[in-house]
Amino acid sequence: MLTPGDVLDGRYEILELLARGGMGAVYRARRILLGDDVAVKVLSTPDDASLRERFLRESRAAAQLRHPHIVGVLDYDIDAEGHPFLVMEYLNGPSLLQRVAVDRQLPVQEVLDIAGSLCSALQLAHDAGVVHRDLKPANVVSHEYMPGRYVYKVVDFGLVNVREIAGALKLTLDRQFLGTVAYASPEQLRGEPVDARSDIYSFSAMLYELLTGRPPFDHEDPFVVITKHLMKEPPPPRDLAPSMPEALEAVILRGLAKDPAQRPQSMDALSRALRESAVAGATPIAVLDAPPPTVRGYQLGAPISKGRLGSQIYLGTHKALGTAVAIRVLHRADVADWDAARDRFIREARAMQVVHPNVMHVRDFGEESDYVYVVTDLVLGKSLAQRLADDGPLPWPVLERFTSQLVDGVAALHRRGAFICGITPLTTRLTREDDEERLLVSSGGVSQVGELLGTVSVGVLRGTDLGESELPFVAPEILMGEAPTIASDLFTIGALAYMMATGSPPFLEPTLPQLMGAMLRQPPEPLSRIRQDVPQAFSDAIMKTLSPMPGERPADARSLALML
Repeated sequence: MLTPGDVLDGRYEILELLARGGMGAVYRARRILLGDDVAVKVLSTPDDASLRERFLRESRAAAQLRHPHIVGVLDYDIDAEGHPFLVMEYLNGPSLLQRVAVDRQLPVQEVLDIAGSLCSALQLAHDAGVVHRDLKPANVVSHEYMPGRYVYKVVDFGLVNVREIAGALKLTLDRQFLGTVAYASPEQLRGEPVDARSDIYSFSAMLYELLTGRPPFDHEDPFVVITKHLMKEPPPPRDLAPSMPEALEAVILRGLAKDPAQRPQSMDALSRALRESAVAGATPIAVLDAPPPTVRGYQLGAPISKGRLGSQIYLGTHKALGTAVAIRVLHRADVADWDAARDRFIREARAMQVVHPNVMHVRDFGEESDYVYVVTDLVLGKSLAQRLADDGPLPWPVLERFTSQLVDGVAALHRRGAFICGITPLTTRLTREDDEERLLVSSGGVSQVGELLGTVSVGVLRGTDLGESELPFVAPEILMGEAPTIASDLFTIGALAYMMATGSPPFLEPTLPQLMGAMLRQPPEPLSRIRQDVPQAFSDAIMKTLSPMPGERPADARSLALML
């Protein structure tokens, strides 16, 4: 058993025990290099070869599931004593079980909102051939990414790949009951093979409890609960929660059908039924350089693109988990001022330890004698710059959504004391979720003008390729030697929003002195004059962020959000 202060694998300092179970223990730990908190699950029986093999299989399966509402898997390894361990993102909020214990019944609208996100996550898992098999309120945990704002994530997959069951019973122990009795499906309790419809049953049992305050079958004797799952119909949930819409009750009871064929046949179908029940119940839903010889724990593949500071981004694979990642490598030989570039690179990596849907998540970081690298989630979508080059200025609904996401992500970074100074449309990424694009921001890693100017190209300093640099998106006070602040980041937000609206940055001059002069003396044309579809309030807010005087900009990201 690990104790606070122990260091696992030379990389993870144990802070506290979070939970202990039959297979092992889960700890809160700190990554020594990056300084962020993670959750580490350590297998307690390393001598059981079949259990170790299964733990690795399930860790690999979990690592393939990339979704904002599934807890992220960051690493897998074996410690000096032979204990396999899994490293995941640390979630700081309460589970749904804890919420029910306090609130008893959650509001219908909140449950529907949470359910929609979780259905999307579980559909992704099912599409990958993965069944959770242990869905329950305790395995949906929240993370508070800003005061009073939570994102819920599915954790602790009891994963079995149904495509491999027939040839892998010795590994998956498929007929062994793994779920929790109160939420287990009849077929699971009978020891039969399970598929996605078993998760739909368990999910419906969880919804039943969130809305009524108790599971569908509740008894202190687990054998009585098992018998009821197999033989009895659950009490109508509206008997316990009379304000529940009848259509919603019908969807939940259908999900609890004994026969899997009578349930919704997919999480997408269940999600649609839940949305329709809300409407029916009048409840609104409201290339390139060679890669370095080794990057610990990762296999480097083909180069993807150039990164900022002269770095190279490669497709990578976590060797133990098989997870596809992006690995950004900065070589000493590729930069003129190694110390400035290295410091900025490291500062950027450390700043990105933020769990937020609109912030690029750093999974790992390392340094060798002549290069540094950072490992992030693999985002295959376009950059914002490419989107604008392909399609031109964004339509108003997309502009409004991306700007809101940008402000929300920056607010999360500010709460960690990080800034976006140095980001551009080239380094702002777009990803897609449920057929809707989502914007991802990162930190530029800039702390002072010397560091900024020490890491731009000679061409930028000579004025030959200023338009490709970050300088048009950097506040004028930074260019004059001030340190980044919330106010300077609001300027960057405004410059990015202006470019999303018009296709061009608000200030673009051939040389750095001319650029600074334009920022200080020549306000850009208001957006409302360029585009009639942009509301006046939005235009006024963006123009306020572009003021040359930091004190005239909004007070912070939240204030800007209210103005928008």
